Amino acid sequence: MPRAITTGKSPPVNLHRPPSPKPAQNSPQHAAATHPQLAETMAENARLRTIAITVMLEIAALQERLPPAVGE
Repeated sequence: MPRAITTGKSPPVNLHRPPSPKPAQNSPQHAAATHPQLAETMAENARLRTIAITVMLEIAALQERLPPAVGE
């Protein structure tokens, strides 16, 4: 089951990625090779996404350790 991160007042952030749509007929097997710069950019985006998710999980873990705010 995917875990949602809550930050208090904002809605939960769902870390589960929906399934990708079925590949079109001109899927990578039939399309031209990916441009090297595009492949590099996609790899960098994946790396940054991983870092962002890690940071969100760390923030959620730290927030759980905080005492309740005054008035709650």
